Amino acid sequence: MTSREQLIQELTEVPDELVKVVLDFLHRVKTTRIHHPLAKFAGILSDAEADDLQNVIRSDCRQVDMNEW
Repeated sequence: MTSREQLIQELTEVPDELVKVVLDFLHRVKTTRIHHPLAKFAGILSDAEADDLQNVIRSDCRQVDMNEW
């Protein structure tokens, strides 16, 4: 099941008030993505590339070598 299908299924099971909140949130996100200076980079990585990048950051970044100085 795709994320879109999951979202649609979830939305059919919640009260209308919550659907309105989700819809308002979606509109705000879409507007922000259009006008945000980094929006042109959204979605340029595949899921596999994004996972690889997250793994590299998790394993290699924020590592402090106390003997480096």
